[in-house]
Amino acid sequence: MQVLATAALAACVWLGFVVSAGADSLLTQALNVVLGLFGLDAIFVASAETVAGGIMLGLLLGGVLVLADERGYGYWVGGTLALLPFLLSWLSLTGRSPLAPEPLHALANFGWLGLPLLAGTFGIWRNSLPTIAIGAVLVLVQPLNLVGNDVSAIFAILGFIFCFMLYIELAYGHLRYARLARIMNYSGEFGSVLNWFGMMLLLTLGFTTLLTAAAFGFHDLLGNVLPPRFHNSIEFNTIYGRALSVMVFFALWAIAQTIFSRQFLARQVE
Repeated sequence: MQVLATAALAACVWLGFVVSAGADSLLTQALNVVLGLFGLDAIFVASAETVAGGIMLGLLLGGVLVLADERGYGYWVGGTLALLPFLLSWLSLTGRSPLAPEPLHALANFGWLGLPLLAGTFGIWRNSLPTIAIGAVLVLVQPLNLVGNDVSAIFAILGFIFCFMLYIELAYGHLRYARLARIMNYSGEFGSVLNWFGMMLLLTLGFTTLLTAAAFGFHDLLGNVLPPRFHNSIEFNTIYGRALSVMVFFALWAIAQTIFSRQFLARQVE
């Protein structure tokens, strides 16, 4: 579970970059604006090379933090990693840094892009629910921008959703079932519990992916049904129009589900 969850987290970070079409996220742009206020050049940028470097650095630092925590030095190493960027920034601004500006800027960029891997890897391998949640939030927020996506990116979007759900389910599932394994030690029922979890995981992932694909297809269906002035409008063809279509789709799905459940429950009562 832990290995698959870590791989799914790394895939999420990469697919988030693919879905955003390589555009810098709002947070990345905000960091560059802050640097500009101090008269510094923009050093945070998302590209295929920087995202790959961020994934590797995040996995490396997350693994170091996991090993340190196993030996009782987690707080010391975590505090050092948290203070290191500020120390390197101060040394660079005062001209005392032993590193050249270019490698230092690249390291800062890799560290920023690798934050989800650092937090998520520690949470997965040390069964820490808060850091699992932090990794999930960073995976969702870091690539967020105002650039819309069309159906050409549908496979990357579905892959991102699939990997994100896989990360959440496996990371939390390992935390939960590791605790259950200690309680049900030497019990023959534990294997059946894990098999049930695996089956439910596959059903959940498949159903979520199909619903997402249907929601994106519903947007194109609306474009064919609505009058041309809606289909050709700027609002309809941006990310906001697609988000509204997805909201309408799931609202209709909720209504249909409510009607079906009421009829089913009524038959059960009779």
